[in-house]
Order: sequence, then C-alpha cells, then structure tokens
Amino acid sequence: MTNANTHQFISDESVSGQEFRTLRNNIALQVSRDDVSVLLMTSATSGEGKSYVAANLAASFATEGKRTLLVEGNLHRPILASVFDLKGQDGLASLVDVAPESVDVDKLVVDTKINRLAVAVAGESLADPAQLLASAAFEEFLQQVKTKFDIIVIDGPAMADASEAGLIAELASGVIVVAKADGPSKRLVKQTIAQVRDLNAELVGTVLNQA
Repeated sequence: MTNANTHQFISDESVSGQEFRTLRNNIALQVSRDDVSVLLMTSATSGEGKSYVAANLAASFATEGKRTLLVEGNLHRPILASVFDLKGQDGLASLVDVAPESVDVDKLVVDTKINRLAVAVAGESLADPAQLLASAAFEEFLQQVKTKFDIIVIDGPAMADASEAGLIAELASGVIVVAKADGPSKRLVKQTIAQVRDLNAELVGTVLNQA
C-alpha cells in the first residue's frame, strides 16, 4: 500500500499474521455453506477497533485469493475514505433517496492497492443512517455486489446504535462481535451477544482486539 494512512492501518504483518489467518479460516469454515458470505462486524460500543479488525480481515481474505469487498456501514463516524486515500469518492450516503433501479455499484466500489480487495466507503456522515440502511437502494446495492465478490465484510455500527446494526444484520450471513482487550466489561460483551441473538442473526463468533 502506498498511502501512509493505509500502511499504518493494514500492515503486511497484520495481513499475513497468524491471528488474522486463524480468524479468517475459522470464519470460512463456519460460513462455507453460503455461496456468498456477508459478514457484519459490530461491537458493544465505539472505539473497540471494529474498523481495524474488519479491514485486516478483509485484506486477509483477499490475499487468500477471495474477491473481497470491504463496506463501510458506520455512517456516523466514517473513516475508511481517509484510510484508503479516497476523499471525495462517492459513498453509500449518496444512495439516500435513490430509487433501487438507479443504483450503480461501479460508482461506489473502488479497487485498493491490495489485489482482489475493493472498498465501498460511506462518503459523508449521515444524521440518520437508518434511513439509508432500511432503504431498498441499500438492499439493492448488497444484492448487486454479491454477484461480484466472494465475501463482503461490513464495518458496521456498534450495538449501542442497535437499530442500525440490526438493519444490517438482517441482510448479513453472519455477525462477528469485536471487543477491545481493555474495553467494555464482560457484562457488556455478553449483552451485545444477546442483542445479536435477539435479532435472529447468525453469530459467527467474537474477536478480542489487542491492538
């Protein structure tokens, strides 16, 4: 990666490291029954490293040979445009009030410097992301990218924004809960897992982020 921000966020060591290989392989085994996997990354609260884990997991799938798309589903605090040096790129926020038949994923999906890894950024932050996430346009976006990629990793909102996380979970094949090592208490993590199950979503697993 040539962009300094990306190099700090996704290092070669992280992409090829044993922890992400193990995580990737465990996830691949659990969701192998799906032709295309859509994975939502969430957490109890913000600041637990969801974006870091999502980006490195997506990069790990790509280096394994999977056509991988990283989708920025946290429209409150978008950061991936900065990480991948894509400021000014059309993002998912542009789908607000767009008719589903007018969705053009080619304008939203951008290849990265990592082979087989593409990204769809949020664009501008939205005051009410639920309006977009509940829209037919967002669902159409996911339906279209499913035909283009082997695996889709969504860097989603925290369960503190339960309504938004729930909207994405309904469209995902599975959910992964990220917890920072020195972050929320075990009680909060257990509560988050319970929330995921209450949504009738498939809990793929939990990740302890020690970064």
